[in-house]
Amino acid sequence: MIAMVKAVFLDAGGVILDEGAEYEAWEGFIAQELRGLGIEVTAEDIRRTAMEYLRRLDQNAWLAALWHYLRLDIRRFREMKERFRAFQRELLSRREYRLRDGIRETIAELRRAGYILALAANQEERTGEFLRSAGVTEGFAWDLVSAEMGIGKPAPLFFRIILDAIGVQPSEVVMVGDRLDNDIFPARVLGMWTVRVLAGPYTEQVPPTQVHCPHRTVVHLHEIPEAIASLGGPKD
Repeated sequence: MIAMVKAVFLDAGGVILDEGAEYEAWEGFIAQELRGLGIEVTAEDIRRTAMEYLRRLDQNAWLAALWHYLRLDIRRFREMKERFRAFQRELLSRREYRLRDGIRETIAELRRAGYILALAANQEERTGEFLRSAGVTEGFAWDLVSAEMGIGKPAPLFFRIILDAIGVQPSEVVMVGDRLDNDIFPARVLGMWTVRVLAGPYTEQVPPTQVHCPHRTVVHLHEIPEAIASLGGPKD
């Protein structure tokens, strides 16, 4: 075995939750706002432009897409950014959560394998409440999201808080996430093992350095346990 993995950190968006509807809503809103300014674009145009920035690991890909169409008009950009942020907040307040197909089965398999499970997610408090009430994080050693922790990814402290709370070393942990910038890179810098799930828009991200490259990559959730097992297994 390459390592002795004791714990698995699971991201929420892209791994546990299907957030596709939110991204589509963002793109539709931006396109509508731009059309109101006389700029003829579609939601698909916004998505293609945002994906171009995602490939370069832009942390604000949808804002970058907005600037793409408003270049040199910083005043209008700031106004539209505030409207977009307000729209995102309103959307989150009435968000209908959708679990990814197969995630409950995958988590159950990880439990049976004996791993310590922990949530490692940048999410608002309402999401943490949903995951707990839906029983998704039942038995997890850590089930708080970033808003409940007071800090989020990719800050190293975010991960260290969870590591300290459950009493494991970075080399004993596998971080499972969909983002190279928020999940894979910071986890590898800290010395954790990593599994990338190719899901949603962040599939477009391209690793700019070796440290952004995951140790394993999976397409389907049911592949996660086997990918983790290939890195090692929990001690008896």
